[in-house]
Amino acid sequence: MTRRLLLCLVPLLLRAVPDPFPPALHPWGGLVVDDAGQVYFTFICPFVDDDHYACIWQLQPDGTVTPVLQAERSPSDLVLARTPGRTLFAAERDGQAPRHRTRLWQRAATDWHPRLGPTTDPARFHVQAYAVADEGTLFFARDARLYRQDSTATTEVLLPHPLNRIDAMAWGPSGQLFLLDRSTLYVRTPDGRLHTRATGLKEDAPANLPFSGANILFDLTVAEDGTAYLAYYGNRRVLRVSPSGTVTTHLHAQAPWSPHGVDLYEEALYVLESTVGEGSWWKFWERSVIRPRIRKVAADGTVTVLFEYRPE
Repeated sequence: MTRRLLLCLVPLLLRAVPDPFPPALHPWGGLVVDDAGQVYFTFICPFVDDDHYACIWQLQPDGTVTPVLQAERSPSDLVLARTPGRTLFAAERDGQAPRHRTRLWQRAATDWHPRLGPTTDPARFHVQAYAVADEGTLFFARDARLYRQDSTATTEVLLPHPLNRIDAMAWGPSGQLFLLDRSTLYVRTPDGRLHTRATGLKEDAPANLPFSGANILFDLTVAEDGTAYLAYYGNRRVLRVSPSGTVTTHLHAQAPWSPHGVDLYEEALYVLESTVGEGSWWKFWERSVIRPRIRKVAADGTVTVLFEYRPE
């Protein structure tokens, strides 16, 4: 097994480790679309490499991709998020636990600028799940706690609620903040109240599990009407959760592909997927490299492949 493949799988394996080991858990970077419809996603750079430098890639109109931000160290992560108005952010984490170094980048025009950090203080910023409001207020999760940080870097804990672990968050309509707690989707209203939207989102033993330990919900996005879409890596599906809490499958991915990034733009859903090979999961390195693709689901249900990395 090459070092690159091992380090790429470590985030997936660690995300699946149950409590009481939440500080070691590792996010997966996701996909976002800016206000001009440009698609950005995270993966290692280059796609085939002996190391693990996280990178943000931009999808070009001709179907090619260009790296636009690369982490300074290895191993590392870059986790994308956007405000409701589609200002883009990238949370960078590098190093090894418990001394992770984190920083937050903000995209302005065509460049990425430091917004926060670097810091090794998880009470100042923690790359687990985060969201930024249009006016700049930063929300981030550490284990089961939700933090809010204002423009003066003053931080407060918001949730005394008995959550398990906040794995993802995204903005919904009217200032609602959607929180994914392992297998339950909550909605936090601007007045601070927490409402359960849907439970039991993960199956106990998915038939399409990519590999042992991969039964994970990775990413979340919300439409203007409050419909949520979740990238269910463990069952190779994108789930759709209606405002009333009804759960359906919006998109299937056939093996060896699995979704781990989602965003909406002009009623179309953009999905980041990857594969670890077509053989037994513990022998994936004998078949292929880890590779990404992006698919678009139009409002009428038409599915188009916008990009797929094909190794030479």
